Amino acid sequence: MGKRQISGFSIKEENRLRENLALVDLVIEVLDARLPVTSRNPRLRKMLGSKRRIIVLNKTDLAEQEITGYWLNFLAGEWPVLAFNAKRKADIIRMERLLESLRPRSTRFKRPFRLMVVGIPNVGKSTIINRLVQKSAARTGNTPGITRGPQWIKLRAGWDLLDTPGFLSPFLRNEQSILLLGAIGSLAPGSFDVERAAGWLVEQFLAREKTTRILLDLYSLEPEIKNCSEIIAGIGKARGCFSKGGEVDIFKTSQLILSDFRRGILGPITLERPLQ
Repeated sequence: MGKRQISGFSIKEENRLRENLALVDLVIEVLDARLPVTSRNPRLRKMLGSKRRIIVLNKTDLAEQEITGYWLNFLAGEWPVLAFNAKRKADIIRMERLLESLRPRSTRFKRPFRLMVVGIPNVGKSTIINRLVQKSAARTGNTPGITRGPQWIKLRAGWDLLDTPGFLSPFLRNEQSILLLGAIGSLAPGSFDVERAAGWLVEQFLAREKTTRILLDLYSLEPEIKNCSEIIAGIGKARGCFSKGGEVDIFKTSQLILSDFRRGILGPITLERPLQ
């Protein structure tokens, strides 16, 4: 893979995001709990400035609970940080209570509390929006004074949610960040090396005895196999990923491994650890 230019936002994305940020009172910044640093676009922090926000570590069911606890402490500071699993009703309630605690209390604040969800692709923005909206939500139409009429959704608690999720391009710091973001599905197909990303992911599982056992047991592999390339070939054979010539199709196998990881079939694993 050749050199990849470090990126953040396109000019169009940045202008659109700035316009939307000016409309809201609070931003929900969503990160992948398995990848809290690399799934965060550092340029957003500069753009937000003093804008109130909460940081959500989403998909905690796919991350290691103990390490998520370390990340909560590591990221705690000026703004609240929340561990979140969209499958848990209790987590929805916790988020709503946190949002309510951040609502301005001034008697001069007459209009609804306005929110926006931002994050890079595939960190779970849409899921969070859907859980906050639920079936009782009603679209309120154009808000007066907003050019080009962005749509708002009225939430149960009386808040307004901007219905266009804040979309950010991933920030590609280096080659490893490309592999990490490719592994969690935040990069478009064809923009990263699938086989390298799957190989890197398998290496992370092989780095620890516990996750090695998970990998071997899941794909019914012999415990003697510890080499990354042999394991990928074994997975391909076990799952029937063959080319027309009868050889294991490494590309197809790599796609299967990444898909299983993203869906949580490989079990919870965190790909980044905070400095302790």
